[in-house]
Amino acid sequence: MTPSIHESLKAAYEDVAYVGRPNPYSLPDRLAAIATLFGLSPPDPATARVLEVGCGDGANILPMATRMPGARFVATDYSSLLMGRAREMADALRVGNVDLVEGDLREVARSLGTFDYIIGHGFYSWVPDDVRDAFVALARGRLAPGGLVYVSYNVLPGCHLRRIAWDAIRLETAGATTARERIDGARRIRRDLAEAWSAAGGMAAHLAREFADDDERPDSSLYHDDASGVNFPVYFSAFVRHAGSHGLGFLAEAELGTMGAGGLPPAMQSLLVAADPLSREQYLDFARLRRFRQSILAPAETIARARLTAAAIPGLHFAAVTGVVQEVATRDARAIEDAVASVLVDRYPATMTGAELAAALVERGTPASDAPGRILRSCFSGAVELHTVPLGIATRVSERPRAYAVARWQAGRSAVVTNLRHEGVRLDEPDARAVLAAADGSRDRGALAAVVGSRPDATAIVDHFLDRFAYTGLLEA
Repeated sequence: MTPSIHESLKAAYEDVAYVGRPNPYSLPDRLAAIATLFGLSPPDPATARVLEVGCGDGANILPMATRMPGARFVATDYSSLLMGRAREMADALRVGNVDLVEGDLREVARSLGTFDYIIGHGFYSWVPDDVRDAFVALARGRLAPGGLVYVSYNVLPGCHLRRIAWDAIRLETAGATTARERIDGARRIRRDLAEAWSAAGGMAAHLAREFADDDERPDSSLYHDDASGVNFPVYFSAFVRHAGSHGLGFLAEAELGTMGAGGLPPAMQSLLVAADPLSREQYLDFARLRRFRQSILAPAETIARARLTAAAIPGLHFAAVTGVVQEVATRDARAIEDAVASVLVDRYPATMTGAELAAALVERGTPASDAPGRILRSCFSGAVELHTVPLGIATRVSERPRAYAVARWQAGRSAVVTNLRHEGVRLDEPDARAVLAAADGSRDRGALAAVVGSRPDATAIVDHFLDRFAYTGLLEA
């Protein structure tokens, strides 16, 4: 008997375990900050009930739980292999505020209770229609008053370009009988297409950039995201209709900067100004050939009350977006044209309150009456991120540095660790990971130098690593 699509999908995740990564845009405190900016009063993330559907190996939700000990988390997935890895991580880190529920969402949904924040990252586009329906129904039916839903999903028209590669992979791997053969075939055809398109120039060269990060992508990403037969991108308008059929409405993008129209020509700017909010988002997707969204949903009656306001700014916390800081480091002057971003880059990787940020702008010549509006506009520039709480990141190396516990545990197992901004940080050097794992607050620099051996430059090497850890948000304040 031919297995069902659900059975085949489950088997695929048992064959090749998906390697999870933290997603900073799904953090409840960031979702709450955006809702607050829209004049709403979301539940306090510090004491919230949070559900993640399709949690995989726990790489996203378990670090959240360690940072929010007063909150309660539930995480579901139907892969026994991935849930086993999530339990291993939870046990090792002694995470006691997470319930890991293994099972099919269609069956376990009725027993889950209610939640203030519901997260569906890397789920909606990668499951069959009936599971998508079950997720959206759960998101509305199990959402507490004032609650928010985060959903990431593949979108058109940008995924029309990605689909060229997906179709080529399916042709190349049609005769594959093992996961290894499918992965090798996917890498091979993507490499061959990239070379052909780069040589052709023009539009084809643009398509070749789709494969720019292939060397860094793990096998599991290629296997499940590109070679899978279950990948259903949708237009934003179709997603909104689906959510609306269950009583949910679109509030904003979790990556607020993508809602901005900066850099588009005047004619498109005029079209966007005249459009209603939902049509505006769809036009933006067409204009930018967008392929991925991270949307925040709320009950329709909540959306009706949402109004963007600068009044919330003083009590929120702001930080520079990591990508902008990296642009500044490469001397891209465009990255610091925004005065707000310039102030935050100087404070990176830590946060500052809206009140502190406004005061810093005034010191740099911005009229006090203009500061809140300037900060509000910068929220949509792509350079600024919002939080409801400070991040607790050390910007200087202390006498006995203490690295984030999650990162210390991960350093013994992976080249990618999670920082206090809930981002993945790559540490390719084994010595760097060894020093990070040892930086538990009990050792000074001399003791940490012993970790890399007795060579003469050990202290200098450790100093370099520690400075890097501070800059990348790995050290606790």
